[in-house]
Amino acid sequence: MMLKILSTLLLSSIGAVLYRLGGTNKGTLWRDTGVSIVTLLTCMVSGLLGKNFITNVIAYFLTFGLSWGALSAYWGQDEKKYGYFWHGLGLALAVAPICLVTGHWLGFLARLVVLPAAIAIYSQFTGNDWLEEGGRGFLIIITLLFL
Repeated sequence: MMLKILSTLLLSSIGAVLYRLGGTNKGTLWRDTGVSIVTLLTCMVSGLLGKNFITNVIAYFLTFGLSWGALSAYWGQDEKKYGYFWHGLGLALAVAPICLVTGHWLGFLARLVVLPAAIAIYSQFTGNDWLEEGGRGFLIIITLLFL
């Protein structure tokens, strides 16, 4: 259990850096691709696998695509509280395929409540770009512990 928490903290820190790099002039691929990959790695390290290899591959592939989409979408909102909420909700929903094969629905529901609220509240009250964007990247990964 301690190894799972420590590895998730490390991966959350990597997610924070990649999320912030996506907000710089380096290009959004750091965020879209990087955080999506870190999401999958965190799920793998956490042992979030179903019983069938093929369904796991499909679930992880779908989760990557949904995560990428959620990270790159603006949700028709401004980048203020409502936009941040929808951003967090999209990211929380992105792991639904993995939850489908693992049956971790209680953790999924907890993350569905916590992640959008945490991202919206944190982003609304943090003014520094590095802290704000890095914090969102960190929250995306650390809340995978709910699963």
